[in-house]
Amino acid sequence: MIFKLLGSIIVLLSSGFLGYILSTDCKKRPQQLRELQSLLQMFENRISYLSDIVTEAFDRIYNCTGSEVGIFFSAASDRLKSDRSVGASCAWETAVRENIKKTSLNKEDEEILAAFGKILGSSDLEGQIKNIRLTINQLALQEEKAERARNKNEGMYRSLGILGGLAIVIVLF
Repeated sequence: MIFKLLGSIIVLLSSGFLGYILSTDCKKRPQQLRELQSLLQMFENRISYLSDIVTEAFDRIYNCTGSEVGIFFSAASDRLKSDRSVGASCAWETAVRENIKKTSLNKEDEEILAAFGKILGSSDLEGQIKNIRLTINQLALQEEKAERARNKNEGMYRSLGILGGLAIVIVLF
């Protein structure tokens, strides 16, 4: 009897923890999209007003932030430094594709960031600024969607975790 009770408590706690993890992931995505918009705004300022080259701008942006999405800038900078034959667009796209799983961003966000990278370094300053602003606007729309999804799903994940664990415990008894 004690093993059943102990097992039930473990199942209930683990399913509740799983629901909590899913709800925090749902909560992180809008925050990361806001941070990414802010970092892209910093990137725009660096290349337009300070005339930084892309590698320096990526480094400085990464050093200024402690956010999880700063990893894209760091990885792209490292790639540009390690292989001089790689262009900024290839370095950015590779950084996004390799590091997207380390964030809470989804496939749509990945495609927006990859599209940003395709034009990176291939046009004049005005073209770069327009590309950055377009990407910021697209990320703002994604943030609105993510916020609506968070409002809809965050509580559901927590409740579903606990209720799912409770259902498993009832079935096992």
